[in-house]
Amino acid sequence: MGKDYDYVRDEMDLPRLRALSAYQQSNPPAHIGIQRLCRILEAFAGIEETNPAITVSDDEEDDMLEVLESFPQGG
Repeated sequence: MGKDYDYVRDEMDLPRLRALSAYQQSNPPAHIGIQRLCRILEAFAGIEETNPAITVSDDEEDDMLEVLESFPQGG
């Protein structure tokens, strides 16, 4: 909304929120429209978003076991 939390809490009520939501469904903010356009272009070009792979070395695994062993288990 571009406003701080206190302004929204004090000035917005449910009818205004519903009206704003209805307006934004037919007229989304610019950053939402640009994001949608980017997704469409990525799909058209065959570009898939990939998350970076998380790698764990054996050394880190041993350290993690030591940390986990230091916590008592409930019984």
